[in-house]
Amino acid sequence: MKRSLVAFAGALTLALTGASVPAFANTATTPAQVTTGFTGQAYGSYIFNADRTLTSGPTANSSISCTGATGKTSSNNASGINVSSVGTVGNATTSVKTLLTTTGKRIEGQSTVAGTNLLGGLITAGTITSASTAEKSTTGAFSGTNSTTIADLKIMGLPVSASPAANQVLDLQAPLVGSVGKVTLNGQEKRLVNGTYQVSTTALRVEILKAGLPGLKIGTDIRLGVTTVKLSAPQTGYLAGTGYSTKSTLASGLLGTGTTALANVKCGGGTTTANLAATSIPGLLSGGASSTTATGVLTPQPKSTVSTTLSGLNVLNGVITADAIKAETSATRTATGTTVTLKDTSTFTNLKIAGLPAINASVAPNTVVQVAGLGQVTLHKVTKSSTKIVVTMIEIVLNQPFGTLPTGSKIQVGYSSSSVTQ
Repeated sequence: MKRSLVAFAGALTLALTGASVPAFANTATTPAQVTTGFTGQAYGSYIFNADRTLTSGPTANSSISCTGATGKTSSNNASGINVSSVGTVGNATTSVKTLLTTTGKRIEGQSTVAGTNLLGGLITAGTITSASTAEKSTTGAFSGTNSTTIADLKIMGLPVSASPAANQVLDLQAPLVGSVGKVTLNGQEKRLVNGTYQVSTTALRVEILKAGLPGLKIGTDIRLGVTTVKLSAPQTGYLAGTGYSTKSTLASGLLGTGTTALANVKCGGGTTTANLAATSIPGLLSGGASSTTATGVLTPQPKSTVSTTLSGLNVLNGVITADAIKAETSATRTATGTTVTLKDTSTFTNLKIAGLPAINASVAPNTVVQVAGLGQVTLHKVTKSSTKIVVTMIEIVLNQPFGTLPTGSKIQVGYSSSSVTQ
């Protein structure tokens, strides 16, 4: 009995002191161990109508897409703009960032517009700010916030609260005309679909639903102070890429003509395509059929590929011609590492520039020439980072006005970008 008591006492002493008892591992998830993908966008204004004959923006666009890394930041700013028949929108400042917090991982987007005057004074406001956040905690739970403030907001001359209720809708009345549309303040959305959590905020949105305002078509849509952030399931590589056949941008930064045959690589893989029977920027260039194919795969290696083709290009009645243009890029990340291999397989077929016989289909990348009566032309323009490649087969910066395009406007023909990030 004594021996048993002594043995029991010794065992109890060891248990209490922990001298020979192994410590249990702490299996709780830390904020750094939270896994998620991030995507976010913020812009100051986006104004368009249903047939895209009016397109302005998105202005001061900031974006982070297809990444799982914290500490990423994107920011932008743009001068105020004046859009015919719509009004003026003040300077815009935007940002998107990903963060490691004390409780998990978060993405934040913010947009600020310094005042606006729309529709001949029917809507006026001082500083407009919107913000959206989305967070994933160590327990795997999602949460998000929306916020909007609009200083000195007046609609039809009547003051409106600087902190409007979520999704507040007001009828838009015009003198002698009556109701022509609606105004939505502090537009908010939170949703979880197929594992992706999204939070969106639009500070002020105007929709023209009836005729009556000079110069504005039914379907005109005005959005100010927009932020959208997303958290998605983690993956082995985050894919991105864009392709289009043509695009023109005014010297002010507004779109002269939108992108044609536009297709984007999906973050999680798959294929998207866009086709166009004929290509035209009125008064400047014409072309035949164009198409873009954007493809992403995650296995056996994350890879993004974008191919844009255009036939029969003719700029200014023969100043620049090409039988065919192919802008084609790819980005491939090693399955077990971080190295990304970038490829450019773009080509010209029978490229010619009037008065410059040395320019042909085998022109070297990043060749810059001055073309009389047109401006600066960059051929097969290539830019790279460690994870991304961008190719623009023809980029023209005008040194004189052409139609509705002022001096300094930029025209792009044959665009492809591909990237893979962690």
